Amino acid sequence: MPNEQSPITLGGDEELKRAKAAKRRRLVLLGVVPLLAVTAAIGFWLHGARYVATENAYVKTDIAKLAAEISGRVIEVRANAHMKVTQGDVLVRIDPEPFKLAVARAQAELDAARREVETLAATLKEARVELRDAMDRAVYFRKRLERERQLVKRGVTSHARFDEMENDANAADDRVTLVRQKIQRIQASLGSDPDQPVDAHPLVRTRMAALDEARLDLARTTVTAPASGIVVTVPLVAGEQITAAEPLFAIVTDTPPWVDANFKETELTHVRPGQKATVVLDIYPDVTWQAEVESISPATGAEFAILPPQNASGNWVKVVQRLPVRLRLIPHSDAPPLRAGMTATATIDTGRQRSVADLLGIFPAWARAKD
Repeated sequence: MPNEQSPITLGGDEELKRAKAAKRRRLVLLGVVPLLAVTAAIGFWLHGARYVATENAYVKTDIAKLAAEISGRVIEVRANAHMKVTQGDVLVRIDPEPFKLAVARAQAELDAARREVETLAATLKEARVELRDAMDRAVYFRKRLERERQLVKRGVTSHARFDEMENDANAADDRVTLVRQKIQRIQASLGSDPDQPVDAHPLVRTRMAALDEARLDLARTTVTAPASGIVVTVPLVAGEQITAAEPLFAIVTDTPPWVDANFKETELTHVRPGQKATVVLDIYPDVTWQAEVESISPATGAEFAILPPQNASGNWVKVVQRLPVRLRLIPHSDAPPLRAGMTATATIDTGRQRSVADLLGIFPAWARAKD
């Protein structure tokens, strides 16, 4: 009988051992795995704050809006869409004939002003000579009058002759007064300094400025590229009438592009200019650009909206705002071309890691116990 029960007993022991081993494994799984998960979560939380990332990022570059500075009729358009241009290249020409006439008219007015001032200066010289002559005559007649007065007292001459001499002296004085008034009028026309050069006269300077302006407008009939780059669109043909300051087309300049990344305000606590960053464009997912934080916008994007938020209303709802962060791309060889407006994913390395104290601060009770 014992020999028959021995296999059964041995088989039961094996089952019991396997059951205990399975139980131990379950205990290990129930205890160790959650512990590892919590440890991994804490480690991720402690180290995850170092990097902040956003997909709300776009490539930007300088775009020059080309506009004519004068109004006129377009006679030639040399620019084409997507054409490479260099600063100073002629892109549009405006009919110059009306502006040539304006230059000729301004030149004629300047010549007339110079002649007028020269005539006034010559008249002033003549008036000064005339004044000296009138003053000499007045002195002469006053001396004659004084001698005649002495003769009248001695009875040598008549009162009628004395009266005649007095009238001549008064007439000479009046002549001096008239000439002086004439000189004052001429000097007023010539300005504060009547002896200044002709081209320094205010009237001549005004005409010279008008001539310079007319010449400048004539030069502006040739519209050139303000910067080197690529022309975007050219919705302009010869024969069109354009007005001053009217946008004609745009040029994407050759200035190095940058990335504007719009981070949530809660993500920028430890972001500072100069920190390293990486940029991956959606069009080039296998290429990573190294970048650097250049600046952080002093205002959120909502502040520049056409209809800014009115937070004083009774229906206020808190919305996390975004702040544009400019990232300067570090150039590297064999980099594919970048186009303005491309979307990207930007990641900033703040260089900061959370501490256990930060973890304890999450729980108010622990934070109070710590304090």
